[in-house]
Amino acid sequence: MSNHPLRTMRPPSYGRSARLCRLAAALLAMAFYFVPRLAVAQTHEFQVEHQHTLRDCRGTLIITPDTIDYRTTHKKDSRSWPYVEIRQLKVESSTRLEIVTYEDQKRMLGRDKIFKFRLLQGQLRPDVVALLMAKSTHPPATSVMPVASGTPAFQIPVKHLHTLGGCEGLLSIYPDRVTYESKDKPTDSRYWRYADIHNFGHPTRYRFEITTFEDKYGGPTKVFNFQLKEDLPARAHDYVWVRVYPSEFYPNERPTSPTDFPPTDLPLVPR
Repeated sequence: MSNHPLRTMRPPSYGRSARLCRLAAALLAMAFYFVPRLAVAQTHEFQVEHQHTLRDCRGTLIITPDTIDYRTTHKKDSRSWPYVEIRQLKVESSTRLEIVTYEDQKRMLGRDKIFKFRLLQGQLRPDVVALLMAKSTHPPATSVMPVASGTPAFQIPVKHLHTLGGCEGLLSIYPDRVTYESKDKPTDSRYWRYADIHNFGHPTRYRFEITTFEDKYGGPTKVFNFQLKEDLPARAHDYVWVRVYPSEFYPNERPTSPTDFPPTDLPLVPR
């Protein structure tokens, strides 16, 4: 007989099971720790000036994944908009945001009410713009490029024609978007997913037009007319066509819808 004291024997799998239990508990604790902080990270607060015809007021603009809130001591101006109640979002610049609502303006014969905000502190960064684009139920308009990645299939220097004069920049055609970036006039820059483009045309050799859903004073919607500085390859027209007007003949090509926009913490991956 052995002189060693009797020891309690454990099944061989006991140690592994215990480690798995401890790991599961640690992961659960991390989830409870990080999820609330992720929600907080998706909340963006800005001190703003709400512009009126006669006298502006100030308050706090709060952008979350569920709503956009404006809080102010001027109670009649306070609002909380679920995204479905916003007809159009327009990021005019990194410090200016326009919200077109469904509210009627009685003094303007029922015209939709527009709230214009100017940021007093901070900026509408690309990640904030990506959040707005992801949550907007109607095609937004933005001069600030959201978080995105990828290489353009076609790129050409252009002049964006205005009623008087114009500005110069770069027109880029990607698998999932078209962008116009202007250093002359940054507020004229635009980012369009293909679902944000109502129509497009290449009427002459050195002209390219994009009809958007963006509101235009006097209506109906804004058209971006570009003067091309170089020849646009012939296949670029077909490349854009199958994405703006997808059909059964091109089952693998379809426009990027608002729900397809990537989370703000991930890069945009072309289809």
